[in-house]
Amino acid sequence: MAAIAALIAPAWAQQRNIRGVRFYRVKPDRIGDFQAGVKEYNAVLQKAGSDRYYSMWTSLTGLNEYARVDYYSKWAELDITVALNPKLKEQAVDLQRIGNRIIQCTESSHRIIEEVLPDLSLPVAKEIPKLVRTFRTRVRPDKVNDYLALVKSEILPAIKKSGVKDYSVAQARYGAPTTEFLSVVGLNKWADLDEPFGVQKAMGAEEYRQFLSKIRPLVLENEYNVYRFERDLSYMSAPSGSTTGN
Repeated sequence: MAAIAALIAPAWAQQRNIRGVRFYRVKPDRIGDFQAGVKEYNAVLQKAGSDRYYSMWTSLTGLNEYARVDYYSKWAELDITVALNPKLKEQAVDLQRIGNRIIQCTESSHRIIEEVLPDLSLPVAKEIPKLVRTFRTRVRPDKVNDYLALVKSEILPAIKKSGVKDYSVAQARYGAPTTEFLSVVGLNKWADLDEPFGVQKAMGAEEYRQFLSKIRPLVLENEYNVYRFERDLSYMSAPSGSTTGN
């Protein structure tokens, strides 16, 4: 469900492993208003010189929704709301007004806070991919350690061997069961999936079959989805970045 965002160039992108993802299910007849509201919100942030960056993504599968992704280096940063941010003191009223307008365009919204696991992820990539494929896995409660060990010993090495440049694994902390994990891999186009990709590419047919026999007993369910990066709706400090790094 979630797709992940962080820039490589500026210092704020480094070591930010706490990720908040706000999902917006927008009313079909209010999509234009929603997008206009987000752009207006970003313009106010830009004018105020805010350094609290985020990216926006559109789902291409599953629910028709937008996802806003924020990164934090420590939990205390979640205490700094718009109203409490000294850099946005003069803009707080406008931002609240625009935020209410955005919410009025939605049918519902919800938030998940996850923690990216650096030891199971690739280093931050230099560019944001056009698409990301997300793989949400709910692990059996008594098999979490076994699952993490398998990711470290087999999945991550295979990802590195496959040539994938943008990959991360995160564990849900709030808003979803802590037995839920999200793996995210960057794509440039749907055609990337026409050939064996990622782990399947690196392992080959027989090794991949054996791998599946190991991981299937550890999980309750899996779900793949694809999201598209929306640069025009994102508030970012530079034109380049990464979605699956820290």
